[in-house]
Amino acid sequence: RSSDLAFTMIKKLSVTVLLAVATVMLTSAQANLTAYVTDDDPNGVNVRSTPGGAVAMCLPDTASYMLVLSSVSNGWWKVENIEVAETGESLELNASSTGLWIHNSVIGFSTRNYGGQRWCLRSKPSEKSRATYWFRQEIMLHPLQVKGDWIEVVTNDGHQGWIESVNICDNPLTNCC
Repeated sequence: RSSDLAFTMIKKLSVTVLLAVATVMLTSAQANLTAYVTDDDPNGVNVRSTPGGAVAMCLPDTASYMLVLSSVSNGWWKVENIEVAETGESLELNASSTGLWIHNSVIGFSTRNYGGQRWCLRSKPSEKSRATYWFRQEIMLHPLQVKGDWIEVVTNDGHQGWIESVNICDNPLTNCC
């Protein structure tokens, strides 16, 4: 009887530990996204110490930059890594305690419809949701948020919706074919 009780207690403890580990993994998971700098300001692009805060560094307009982004706050994406696309060199990031941030209006990616396919943005992150905008040409998209394999985006001309991440090209130097 005591061995049955001990086995039941170990079983309950194991389930509790597994649930705790799963909760920590889910809450610490970040929705990483790769994008590139799309702004062509000859003075460069500012990366800030907080969303809308002081300029922490300026990316000069002498190269193309690919960014690994994690969380988003009111249009500002937290920057985890910056790579010079032409060389593959990662820049040294001197982040503040709040990290480095860049606004979604100066970053983006293009769509992968190079063969004139008819694609759409959707109202929700699901293939079954209503199409909000149809297009045939490759277009530039700016990220708003990520949910699973879907990215909410806005086009340069203001159309907003969701697209699956497999349908984007996050490299400024190639068409990702």
